[in-house]
Order: sequence, then C-alpha cells, then structure tokens
Amino acid sequence: MRLILGALVWVWIAWAAGCSAPPPTPPPADTPRPAPTFLAPTAPPRSATQVLPTPTFTPRPSPTALPITLTPTPTPTPAASTLLETLIKPFAAEAQKRRTARAKSDPEHLHRVEHELNDGRINFLLFGYGETHEPPLPKAIIGSHSILSYNTRTGTFDIISLTHDVRAPEIERAFDAGTTRTIWRAKQSYEKIDQVYEVGGFDLMRRTIEDATGLSVDFQIAFQDGLIPDVIDSVFGGIQVDVPKEFAVGASYLNGKQYYGEWFAQGKQKLTGAQAIQFMKALLVGDADVTLERNQRKVIIFRGLLDSANKNCADRQFWLRAAAFLVGELKASRIAYDFDPVALFVNNLGEIITGAGNVLASKGSCELGASKIAKTIYIVDPSVGDGGVQWVSANAASNPITRRDLERGLYPGDGWGVEIPFDANPYGDLVTEYWGSVRALIKQKLASPPP
Repeated sequence: MRLILGALVWVWIAWAAGCSAPPPTPPPADTPRPAPTFLAPTAPPRSATQVLPTPTFTPRPSPTALPITLTPTPTPTPAASTLLETLIKPFAAEAQKRRTARAKSDPEHLHRVEHELNDGRINFLLFGYGETHEPPLPKAIIGSHSILSYNTRTGTFDIISLTHDVRAPEIERAFDAGTTRTIWRAKQSYEKIDQVYEVGGFDLMRRTIEDATGLSVDFQIAFQDGLIPDVIDSVFGGIQVDVPKEFAVGASYLNGKQYYGEWFAQGKQKLTGAQAIQFMKALLVGDADVTLERNQRKVIIFRGLLDSANKNCADRQFWLRAAAFLVGELKASRIAYDFDPVALFVNNLGEIITGAGNVLASKGSCELGASKIAKTIYIVDPSVGDGGVQWVSANAASNPITRRDLERGLYPGDGWGVEIPFDANPYGDLVTEYWGSVRALIKQKLASPPP
C-alpha cells in the first residue's frame, strides 16, 4: 500500500507546478526592467545612502491560547471508509504532534496561525520551481506555492495558491538577522515570496506562509518542475483533461529546452507530460482570458490526474510504476520534504492495506476523483484572481507607505511586476499589519459554503 500512497504524493506534486500570476501590461519598450531569476537579484540593491523607514512592531500580549487541535472524523465502519481517510490518518497524528511542539517552542506560532481556521484541517505546502519566460523578460527560474488543505470533516481538499510576485518581508528580515542559508547571495531592496525556500529553506518558508495565510503548515514538499512530465508519461501514460474552451499558448521551458507554442482544442483530450506543462505554465496568445489564467489551467490538470488515479487504482502495474518512479526521484534528489516518509508510511502499512482492501471490495474504486476538490483560492491581483494582493502601482494610490517606497526607488520603475497586500505595512507586525488582506480573504473563502 506504500505504492498507493507514493502515487498520491505524485498526484499532489504534479498539480502544484506552474502557478504564477501573469505580469500587468508592461511599460514602454525603452523602460528598463529587472531580470527576475531564482538566485540572482530581483531588484536594484540598496545603496549606502538610501534611507528606509525604521521597522516598528506592534506590542501584543503573550499568546495564551491552547495548541491547535485537529477534529478527526468519527471512526467509520470498514465498509464506509475511504482509502483517502486511511491514508491521511498517520498524517493527522503527526500534524497534531508538530503543532503542539511548535506552540511550546515557538512563541510566534500561535500568533501566526488561527485556531478556528485550522481545526479539522491538515495542510500540505507544495513548492514547485522551474523555468519560465514572460516576454519581454528573459528566461528565468521562479517558484510557486500551493497549499492542499485536507478537511477531515468533509473528506475533501481546498486548494490555496499564492502568486510568486508578492513581496515577502520575512525574507528581508532573515537577511537582517543573518539567518539565511545562502550567505553568498546579496541582500536586495525587496524580496518576492518565491525566493523564500532558496534563502531560508523549509523553516523560513513555513513561517512566511503561516504569516500570509493563517494556516498551519504541517508538511512541506519542494520539487523541480522537470519531474512533472516524467511522472505523467511514465506512471499515467498521459492524462485526459476536459478543456473548457480552445486556446493557444506561447513558448515554455523545461529542463533547459524550449517548447514552442501549442494549441489546445475544446473538449476532452489526452495530453503528454510536455503538453501538460505547456497547458499549465505557458502564457496565453491573444487577449487575456481570466477563465484560462494559469491557476485555472493548473486545476484542470489536477482534476485529470485525480480522475486518472481513480480509474487505475485497481491496476497493480499502475502502482508498481508509481512506486518505481518515486524511488528513482528520491535518489535523484529532485524532491525534498520536511517529514519522515518511513515513519508515516511503513509503520502504518498494516492498517493501510486492511483499509484499502475494505474500500476496494465494497466500492470498487479508490474514490480519488476530481469531486475531492472543494474550493480553489488564488491569491493574486483581482484582475486575474481572487484578490488579497494588488500591483504596487495600484496600491501606491491609497497606501502612503507603498507610495513613499516607490518614490524613493525601492521598487523598479512604477512597481511593475511586484504585488503587495492591501493597506500593507512591511515594516510593522507582519501578521496584523502586512498580510491582513490575504488572511482575511482566505478565512472568508474557507468559511463560506462550497460553490
């Protein structure tokens, strides 16, 4: 049954690749722009004469709330259980231990995460990174964060994605405190959130995403986009998707190779791994269509992967291919994680095997289809997503702190290509004064009834 769990991990990973916000309408061609990269500077470095506001922090009392607890679903009878419930059980126990430990060891943990928001949820943070090309910018390497939040009450996943363009002051403060893991990289005038893993690893990434969302980051996986087409071809043999309307995309990059534009017809069709990456990551050709924004296309691919896993769950060879691929990728180091797979997988094989046998015997399928996706939230400028953040040029019109930073040259040009939360103060308490609009949006969306 470790084979089934391994294949589920690859379904989650494949969905997480490619989420990023399209850039706003670019300035005139003669306007200089930075060349964003994963390791190189993303903005002009601070000069010795540049004066920035002195960081201020809002005093608050020490947290007195109890550690966050999970609300497990009532233990079902074997016939009523699902394979997903069986697989998630060891993660629930481990998540509880981690949350309790962090509440004791980290005084900021209970300030970052919200009790009611996390009760009954187990949260997986996926960070995928790879090559992209957004004309007129040169080829670059960027990453994107997505949270798969499993609701133990409903047995479904809610998906929260964050644009890679949003500023993350946590990274800047890590440089100030000298706690970065890449000491050779120069500190910049501002940092985008897709740099957090490269700068501070899993610890800084967890703290930043918890600041931004209020969700407890229980488990983390980081991976290169290049493994996505391999798993789709080697394990799934391609996937079938349902394209809502025809569209064309421009060039995209994968493993150092450029793939030229592709046209996708409306309706059901089978995609290879390379086509799936183009489907998710490449920019649209022609007028922008919010319904075909990259995050929307990513969800289509994820639904196709879930449906394919559900269709093949009784095929022993399918799981053998998944297991072989997983072992190979772990050896190749194209994936990293912050949990112990042996402790969570191997030590629970007996219960997993028994539960899977009951499910397959009583229901004939693994019940891993697209119906398991309840809500999708995309944190990006409202013009292309759900909001929570906006472009710096728009934010400066109403936020005096952003306007002052823009005037003194903190952001390049007019803030092109950078997003920031509404009413954000990057120099105050980041939970209450910076990420407020993002946290409020996520809380409101998750609390509302499913669409």
